[in-house]
Amino acid sequence: MSILITLNTKEDYHVHCNFNNHSAPDLTIRNVIKQCKEIGLQTLALTEHVRKGSDWIPNYLKDIESCLDTHNCMRIITGFEAKILIDGSIDCPKEYSKNYFLIASFHTVYNDKQVWIEALNKAIENPDVNVIGHIAPEPTFTLEKSEVNALASLIVKNKKIVELNAKYHRPPREWIQIFKKQGVKFHLGSDAHSLHDIGRFEKISDLISLVDDASPISTTED
Repeated sequence: MSILITLNTKEDYHVHCNFNNHSAPDLTIRNVIKQCKEIGLQTLALTEHVRKGSDWIPNYLKDIESCLDTHNCMRIITGFEAKILIDGSIDCPKEYSKNYFLIASFHTVYNDKQVWIEALNKAIENPDVNVIGHIAPEPTFTLEKSEVNALASLIVKNKKIVELNAKYHRPPREWIQIFKKQGVKFHLGSDAHSLHDIGRFEKISDLISLVDDASPISTTED
């Protein structure tokens, strides 16, 4: 069976702003949108880091709303990036995770493969989660092919998207091959923390080519 997937490099589904404390100071929402227009992006997802205790969320949403205009031809998605916690829950207030675009990502090293897998599985099964961000194993362990296959099956079953992340060059190539074989859907995320990084996918051109490759692949297990 030949599977053709075409990734649109004019879409960036993972962009931060300066509502966190580690992005460039000029990474305001207004500047982000201006930069996206200048480089010709068609889709922008603003996905600021969030925690359950974040008190800036209303101002963030208001800031995005104030920057939108009816003549804007670019699709703008309001969302968040939330940490996958050790129990598999998502570090985002429920009222926001339920109603906005949500990337779930690991930002803590748990040093335990089984804990990692179980937490990831729960995140994938969470109906509020739209995307699994910058996924890769921790430095202390690897996943067997059968484990990656099981992960891919769960992703497809729960209709999640896997992000090709430009900041971290993830997922691993061998995972992408397995994910593609199982019918996992992908999109691009720069994970930009500066204006310069928005929509920049040169670092993952090899991963993009791997996903877009229309060569026939077997859909049966080896």
